[in-house]
Amino acid sequence: MLRTVEDVAIQLKVSKTTIYNKLKLKEFKDLVVKKQGKSMIDDTLFNLIQESLKVKNKIENEEVEVDENQEISVDNEELLNFNKELIEGLLNQLKEKDRQIGELHRLIENSQVLLKEEQKKGEQQLYLAEHFEEVDQKLQDLREKMIEKSIKEKSFFKRFFK
Repeated sequence: MLRTVEDVAIQLKVSKTTIYNKLKLKEFKDLVVKKQGKSMIDDTLFNLIQESLKVKNKIENEEVEVDENQEISVDNEELLNFNKELIEGLLNQLKEKDRQIGELHRLIENSQVLLKEEQKKGEQQLYLAEHFEEVDQKLQDLREKMIEKSIKEKSFFKRFFK
């Protein structure tokens, strides 16, 4: 049974280019059947191509597995080191933030104490202002009384000497 390059590529799960490259090899070149200008593959050539791909895939898979295991172990060590460094950096940042937060709390407490003291001073100033107003009022009352008294005394003396 004859198959097209596209059919073979689909069945073997490779690209058409891979099949064409195989057909160009010396060992397969003579087995290619041309039909209406197209390269056709019979069962014998299909089996040969399939076997060559399996052998190549096995070799590549073994090499890749060995390399992947080595790379994975190296990657894991590097990843662990990277993670440790990252964690240490983050812990240092957290410690610094905690220190900054502590300083901010102290500053807030100090400012609250200062505000309370300023409020007390303000209250004392208000109290003093009220006190001075009272004293001023009393002095004015006393002055008015003295003026009235002095007027009465003058009028008494005026009447007495008349």
